[in-house]
Amino acid sequence: MRGVLTVLRKELTGLFASPIAYIALTAMALSMSLFFLDNLKAFNTQIMLLQTRTAFNQIGAGMIPPGLNLFEQVLLPTVTETALVLLAVIPLITMGMFCEERTRRTDELLMTLPLSHTQIAAGKFLATYIFLVAVVAIAALLPAISAATTELDTGPILASLFGLVLLSFALASIGLLCSVLAANQLVAALSAYAFSMAILDFSWMMEFTGNTADRILQYLSLMTHMGSFPRGIISLQDIVYFAGLGLGGFLLARVSLSLERIN
Repeated sequence: MRGVLTVLRKELTGLFASPIAYIALTAMALSMSLFFLDNLKAFNTQIMLLQTRTAFNQIGAGMIPPGLNLFEQVLLPTVTETALVLLAVIPLITMGMFCEERTRRTDELLMTLPLSHTQIAAGKFLATYIFLVAVVAIAALLPAISAATTELDTGPILASLFGLVLLSFALASIGLLCSVLAANQLVAALSAYAFSMAILDFSWMMEFTGNTADRILQYLSLMTHMGSFPRGIISLQDIVYFAGLGLGGFLLARVSLSLERIN
């Protein structure tokens, strides 16, 4: 455990000292805030238009008319758009975690320390996860403040943030695995982005497949498992999916480090 903490401290210090980290933090905070405000503005505009109609007056002032749903029209698109930004930002954060060690020739020094490959991989993965929790937390400040100053149900909002954290962990595991396998940081970032985009949504393939294949493709799609969180639903199936991606990335990275050491 001490070895994992040693690597964890080293990597966290490096992450928070990196300009890419602060670019990622700023990009996420601005993006999620703008998405939330834009969707909320569109939602309020629809309500204002309906207030001018007699049908709305019969429902009663201050009530949201039928056909308008705050979570469907504000929270769900905000989470979806933020997920796409995470997909673009996270490869930039993970690309140097292993590749940079190789470029600077510090990987050999790291391997000579009394640390196992599992401890090295675990320390780097945990450091990335902790940093991404901070990224999501900062990005969620404006929506959280808005929820705290209104009568919005906080359940779907907290569930959405939990979903974004799980998605971040899964994307980070993919990015870290690509960083282990790639020859340089650019290839690592592009590979992580390409693979994440490939599993983002398989719905376009369902026109050419049968029912069984459709169910498999739907389960493999990232966005399928993000849809429940904005509705306040935390499903064990979704948690298992994201945990499986994270654990799979970690195990493959661990094996790759061992093979690299042998070679």
